[in-house]
Amino acid sequence: MSEEGIDDPRSVLSLAANELGAGQFEAALARVKALQPSLSATPDLLAPSRALEARALASLGRGEEALAVLDQGQKDAEAANLPAHVEGLGRLRAGLAQAFEMEQLAAMSAEDLERQTDDPAQRAVLYSNKIVASLAVGDIEGARKLLPRARVAAEQAEDPAALLPVLLATTQLCVATDDVKTAKRALEAARKVAEAHEPDVIPMIDEMAGYLLQDPEA
Repeated sequence: MSEEGIDDPRSVLSLAANELGAGQFEAALARVKALQPSLSATPDLLAPSRALEARALASLGRGEEALAVLDQGQKDAEAANLPAHVEGLGRLRAGLAQAFEMEQLAAMSAEDLERQTDDPAQRAVLYSNKIVASLAVGDIEGARKLLPRARVAAEQAEDPAALLPVLLATTQLCVATDDVKTAKRALEAARKVAEAHEPDVIPMIDEMAGYLLQDPEA
């Protein structure tokens, strides 16, 4: 038996997952790291351990390390001919990478965004992305303050399609503030712009309508 009376690697991984869920990120990370050397002969358990390690690192604000762990985990799983684990680790990596990008974007000031480009259409996209990022981290007021800037940038752009990301961001902001009526209007306006200028975006708009504007009584 080990010092903690646990020999089964699955039980150790389960304990680490419980610690992770309880916010004990350092403990979960230490437990998984201590276990991993014994998993070289069981690659089907190494992949889940990499996932737990990456989630713990991400929770500790060590995003680059988390992504590197998942990259290595995918390589190990591919070498062990475990395609399901390769796919699972890939999905986790994509999700974490998007979350890190959102956090970084939400932390940027509007002035930082303005300095990135003089093109109004590009600014409209950047502002819209920051609105979505702010919503993702719970900063509704920050998202609300950015919306006028995004609208002005879209209006200044020569491309009518510049309004599209602003309308989609408006939809998400309105849903976050329970203004479903305005959200529906914004999404319908986005559909009209897409039909005229960006028809490839219509399926995404339909998808947004499906998961953002579900009727709770349906």
